[in-house]
Amino acid sequence: MDSVQMDALAVVYLDQPVLHGGRRATFLHMSRGAAIIRYWGDSHAVAVPPEALTFPPLKSAARSERPLAARDEPITRDSAV
Repeated sequence: MDSVQMDALAVVYLDQPVLHGGRRATFLHMSRGAAIIRYWGDSHAVAVPPEALTFPPLKSAARSERPLAARDEPITRDSAV
């Protein structure tokens, strides 16, 4: 593993959600150059190449794609009296 790959892994932390082959998993630790992960809903840990891991999209990025109401827009409208 070269230093660029190691630098990329430096941001992976214990219990971080990751994707492997499109499946959701949790990063557990590194062992002998392999990333040890546990797929969601599974009880067994597996070793995978660290370069095969990707990160799920950030929630804030997903939120920015949806239209948002203006922050100063009133929640309820005043009714005419």
